[in-house]
Amino acid sequence: MSEANSFFKRSIKSVFSIFLTQTKVSRIEQLAESFVLIEMTGTKLKEANWNPGSKVQVNVGNLTYRTYTPIIVDKNEGKLSFLAYKRNDGPASTWIHSLKVGDPCEVFGPRLSLDFSNIEEDAILFGDETSFGIAKVLQNNIKKKSYSFLELNSLAEGKEALGHLGLTGHRMIERSPEGSHLQTIAKEMFDLISNIPDAKIFLTGRASSIQQVRAYLKNSGIPTNKLKVRAYWADGKKGLD
Repeated sequence: MSEANSFFKRSIKSVFSIFLTQTKVSRIEQLAESFVLIEMTGTKLKEANWNPGSKVQVNVGNLTYRTYTPIIVDKNEGKLSFLAYKRNDGPASTWIHSLKVGDPCEVFGPRLSLDFSNIEEDAILFGDETSFGIAKVLQNNIKKKSYSFLELNSLAEGKEALGHLGLTGHRMIERSPEGSHLQTIAKEMFDLISNIPDAKIFLTGRASSIQQVRAYLKNSGIPTNKLKVRAYWADGKKGLD
């Protein structure tokens, strides 16, 4: 890191330090080869303003932040837990590999992203490995039923992780090299939406996949104002949330 860049990051940290929560890693559980459930504790978390679907941004080293969805925030105990997916060899994956119980960690948030606290209808969610956490939050907090459509690199690994999470009502499909799986999954989503037209619809995960699924649903007659979008990552870009 250049001296100028290092100075800039230290300055930013100084300005925003009042918003940062100091925590320690209290639990690490490997759910599957690429999926790790991480629990953090911190006194300030007892004061957290958290709605189901909110996000936290975690310092994964050198003031580099990555965004995760807390599955649970326990304000009585001052704890939160989130599922981390080791998507590549970037800073977050390096951090996860080296993480140990007792390690200190800075957290920004929780703060609003999606809000599942008052959903009265059924809900349909599209996503991928980075969406497992939000899918679990949706299932835990919805009053009716949630349906998750997930594109994955490995069905076996996804099934293992989802089994540990207790996630039900999901449809998994393995990515195809040419992307034809997205049309399959979008058609299945449209068929389900046709049967429950009042359902809330959330599109999450990879930006390019969201674009294709959104376009299919739009061309099939689903109004775009019914589609709530959160891109968690994009090819060639860093730090989306």
